Amino acid sequence: MSNNTESKYITPSELAIRWQCSRTSVDRYTRKAGLTRMYLGDGKNSSVRFLRKEVVAYEKERQV
Repeated sequence: MSNNTESKYITPSELAIRWQCSRTSVDRYTRKAGLTRMYLGDGKNSSVRFLRKEVVAYEKERQV
């Protein structure tokens, strides 16, 4: 996707690829960072999405 059509949401799997880590690590990092989670559906099989702008802001604040 180009920046003009980029979704405002990002999946945990996309984050795992982006951050080169496991899905478990994504869950741990995003919970600790307090990133907003959007749940699609109910129960344990619901899908999770994160706000892309929060992910980008988190990445910027973690840069050294």
